Amino acid sequence: MKKTLIIILCTTLFSAQSLKAEGSYVGIDYLNNKIETGITNISSTLDESDSGYSLFYGAEFTENLDLEASYQDFGEASLSGVSGNQFKVGSTTYEFNATATIYSQASSWGIAAKPKMNLSDNVTAYGKLGIHNWKSTFGITSTTATASEDEKGTDVYFGGGIQLNYNNLIGRVGYTSFDLDGDKIQSTNIGLALKF
Repeated sequence: MKKTLIIILCTTLFSAQSLKAEGSYVGIDYLNNKIETGITNISSTLDESDSGYSLFYGAEFTENLDLEASYQDFGEASLSGVSGNQFKVGSTTYEFNATATIYSQASSWGIAAKPKMNLSDNVTAYGKLGIHNWKSTFGITSTTATASEDEKGTDVYFGGGIQLNYNNLIGRVGYTSFDLDGDKIQSTNIGLALKF
């Protein structure tokens, strides 16, 4: 399924490259992220939410289609505990034997087709379907050791939202779901862009 979506998206992107851009915009989104860790907390401290940001550049190819490139910093999810605290991954229970924090950080670069539809003169609904190249860092810090490991991959993301247009300013709110090799980051955004 993922390969089919990537092929469809690439075909759309390459077809759109032959079109002439009608305008461009650049902006920033504030992100509120829910990072799925697969961990069930028992007696430790689990934080799967964090704020982040997205920087984006878009090109308007038609009245109903933009192409948008972006960078996302998703922030960090963490699990902290002291000796004796427990948590579960799947059906297996684990226990801290020292004071420690386990964390996961992620960021990505992406490109997406962004179909849109005018709801009124100044209000536009949009969707997104794209591919992103992501990097995540999984690490642990404790009183006795520190270690980390990076993982990279390319997956799909999709979402949608509403944008308000006022002269050369665009305000927008939306939701995007990012896949990271089966793990999900659910992101809501509010942002501002400048058209030129």
